Amino acid sequence: MKNNQNNIISDWLQKNQNPQIDKVVEKNLAIANKIHELLEERGLKPADLARLLDKKPSEISKWLTGTHTFTTKTIAKIEIALGIDIIHIEPQKEYIYFKVMLNDNVIPESLEFEQSLVAKTKENSKKAI
Repeated sequence: MKNNQNNIISDWLQKNQNPQIDKVVEKNLAIANKIHELLEERGLKPADLARLLDKKPSEISKWLTGTHTFTTKTIAKIEIALGIDIIHIEPQKEYIYFKVMLNDNVIPESLEFEQSLVAKTKENSKKAI
């Protein structure tokens, strides 16, 4: 979505030179453009998104100019309404391993619980924290 509004924003950013604001505006424009693309792919108009989100069409129009700062809550609502992620973030995986203890004694391997699907190796699964 390249329009006159984007040029005004770009001109302002060049004049004011703030890297943090530059980054926020860049992200907002990218999100707005992605939403436009997703709507087009689905044959939907901004007014359809407004109905799906129970919002006024004018609010959706403002969002799609790229000047709106999207909250994660708003992005999640849009993703649910459109049935696709707008932003994809790899989840961080952290593995925690427990030793099974009973009355201050390590339970013998034959009585331990099944190997966890998240455990990388049997050796790692036996490490105490």
